Amino acid sequence: MTSTQVRATCPHDCPDTCALLVTVKDGVATEVKGDPDHPTTAGVLCTKVARYTERTYHEERLLHPMKRVGKKGEGKFERISWDEALDTIASRLKGIAARDPQAILPYSYCGTMGLVQGESMSLRFFHQLGASHLDRTICASAGATGYKYTVGASIGTDMEQFQNAKLIIIWGGNPIASNLHFWMRAQEAKRRGAKLIAIDPYRSLTAEKCHQHIAVLPGTDSAFALGLMHVLIRENLLDHDYIEHYTLGFDELKERAAEWTPERTAETCGITADEVVKLAREYGQAAVKGEAAAIRVNYGVQRVRGGGMAVRAIACLPALVGAWRNPAGGVQLSSSGSFPTNKPKLQRPDLLAGRHARTINMTTIGDDLLKESSPEFGPKVGKRSSVYKRPTGRHRARFRQGDARLRARGFVTPWCSKPFRPTTARPMPTSAAGHHHPARTRRHAHLLRPPVHDGQ
Repeated sequence: MTSTQVRATCPHDCPDTCALLVTVKDGVATEVKGDPDHPTTAGVLCTKVARYTERTYHEERLLHPMKRVGKKGEGKFERISWDEALDTIASRLKGIAARDPQAILPYSYCGTMGLVQGESMSLRFFHQLGASHLDRTICASAGATGYKYTVGASIGTDMEQFQNAKLIIIWGGNPIASNLHFWMRAQEAKRRGAKLIAIDPYRSLTAEKCHQHIAVLPGTDSAFALGLMHVLIRENLLDHDYIEHYTLGFDELKERAAEWTPERTAETCGITADEVVKLAREYGQAAVKGEAAAIRVNYGVQRVRGGGMAVRAIACLPALVGAWRNPAGGVQLSSSGSFPTNKPKLQRPDLLAGRHARTINMTTIGDDLLKESSPEFGPKVGKRSSVYKRPTGRHRARFRQGDARLRARGFVTPWCSKPFRPTTARPMPTSAAGHHHPARTRRHAHLLRPPVHDGQ
């Protein structure tokens, strides 16, 4: 029996982008653990990925194409061959494409984060077909846009610097559950004497472990950030040199912040004026003393009306106090722009060959599936459109009424329609990794032979 250890990267849509060591015996993974030599991962994995071999070889893992033979939701499927599955899918897509390929809509979001198998090869296929584009806005578009308007790109404080900060503000996140390796560094900073402050409407596990929890009302983060600016400006806790040389628009921002007194901020946010003043002073004085003051803002902040502006306001704070001067200071939403990728080369929009393809926003997918053809909307989304991943929340009833049919899944779920095929969301295909925080680029390795059941 041949045993080897292979380096890989976690494929999940997660901030940590962990480096993996996978033990493989005769093509079968027997153990997955964190790479101790990778500075960010430091040998530690979350519970989900540490048990990845159980998922990969689970007895309910889908290994063959399946076709629904009962009504939706009954869970009745029969196995079909790959030839039948591919022929059926191709036949249906060809029929729709012959009328208008824009009636075909791919629906997916970050099931696997490899740069090639994530969203590139599938988009090449749909570009060649001439299918509708999907505007993938369901997760982070508002905040990412606001952040780029303010900072200039998806860059921020290096994850590996947070342990050197003296003040860490965790704004709208629960990293103890969803950003493990940042939380490890925040805890190390705490052991070194740093103060941790959580800003969150919900008293999460993270908030419980911080020195202070400021429970603002949902959707009031912009007001709170402006209130902090008001105090910073009023008490001259500013880095005027940094503002003069490295920022634009300070006079306009000063005028806007003047409207947000601590009292107005407190009333809007459901907190006390004292909380506004004290946090602003702690933040500004830390920077004045040359201590690193860091903000870890997360995507919960921007999933409300005005969320993009909330991120913009928060991202202004480090510039006002010159927190960016310290490697452990500043703000981080995502640093996915640290290593820009050439998306046209990966996704090949040139395959459209001059054809126009409409764009449908994924947040309106439920309503759009029910729209009839019109000059404004274009063709009705075809009865057998390609749909990847599970519809969420309020859209499920629309999916039941609509006719989104073709799915790629790792396990059979009530949302599967006919036909569908297995998928490989695990550290298997060869690719480069493209995640939220690639301060270090990583590569997926081709590790395993496909799992089998009953000797098949």
